[in-house]
Amino acid sequence: MPPERLVTEQQELDEIILAARRAGSVALDTEFLREKTYRSRLCLVQIATDGDLVVVDPLARIDLGALAALVSDPGVEVLVHAGRQDFELFYERYGVAPRNVYDVQLAAGFAGLGASLPYGRLVEELAGATLQKGEAYTDWCRRPLTDAQLTYAANDVRYLHDIAAKLKARLDELGRGAWVAEEMLALEDETLYATDPAEAWRRVSGRGSLSSRQTSVLKELAGWREEAAARRDLPRGWIVKDPSLVEIARRAPKSTSELKAIRGLNAKEAERSGREILDAVERGRSSPAIASGPSPPKSALMRARMLSGLCDAVLRARCERASVATEVVATRGELEALLADVFSERAREEDHRLLRGWRRDLAGGAILALAAGRMAVRVADAPPYIEEVVL
Repeated sequence: MPPERLVTEQQELDEIILAARRAGSVALDTEFLREKTYRSRLCLVQIATDGDLVVVDPLARIDLGALAALVSDPGVEVLVHAGRQDFELFYERYGVAPRNVYDVQLAAGFAGLGASLPYGRLVEELAGATLQKGEAYTDWCRRPLTDAQLTYAANDVRYLHDIAAKLKARLDELGRGAWVAEEMLALEDETLYATDPAEAWRRVSGRGSLSSRQTSVLKELAGWREEAAARRDLPRGWIVKDPSLVEIARRAPKSTSELKAIRGLNAKEAERSGREILDAVERGRSSPAIASGPSPPKSALMRARMLSGLCDAVLRARCERASVATEVVATRGELEALLADVFSERAREEDHRLLRGWRRDLAGGAILALAAGRMAVRVADAPPYIEEVVL
């Protein structure tokens, strides 16, 4: 791979994109700032092709539309490491979702390397190189860029082709290629990158304590906050923090004085947006209540909690034997939710990813058998120290 170079001209970028399209592969990363804004401010784009390594300066009035088209071209494989936020940038600006993604961090979870391995560790493990540190907290939008900054940024894509090739070879040996391909397809789902104010309430932490009626109020409040944050280009939490938003939904204030009495709500924001907030509360009070699904019976919840540890041991043992990171397969919360539905006799395939595709083959079927009493486990002397016994 040649030394990195800075691209500030449109023609040069277009030539690089054309080369990547012909090769059918491109490695991609971005640097952005978002601490003080609603929308990410794109500062740099790093690109590596088979024979080129560049750092593109989007602040030099370069149009990235052709690059967005490349990202969404199913004929071009896009190599990334933990690329979801990078793809959000392109979706936000150009309305395109990625196609034909290969995320090396995700793939590493199927190759016995862990599902959240930092890029530097992955480079050391598979490329045999050590990345220089020191620029992680730099202001990437400040100009001019130093040579150290350019090298640091370029290193984020310098090794992606090599790492991806080695991971693919290892996964083919393990027979995991189809599993990884299935997971990569999920990264093409536009809902991962779209921001719908009507759905913003689902991301509010602490909403589980609200009633159905209060949740309908929260839905309107969260939608208002999302639109206000976008309009003013401020982080959501700078408008109203989640705990305060939940408390407003709980109390449903009817006047500005009642609104100002809510702890955690900024007084200036209450003055500025009080009428809009109260209107959102009233819309929520007038809307149909958002009914949550019926809660599992207490007996089902108790059985799920009692059995979850045993099922987790089976899950981890099977993942250990398959060299797959446990967190790629299921979280402890997902496991308990499945068991609660199983014991409530309402477990549906569409509601639990453990019951679909390769996850069911790897662990979901065994967990169902254990929950149904068709399988037992016993301690073994050799790793992974759990042995399954069919009853």
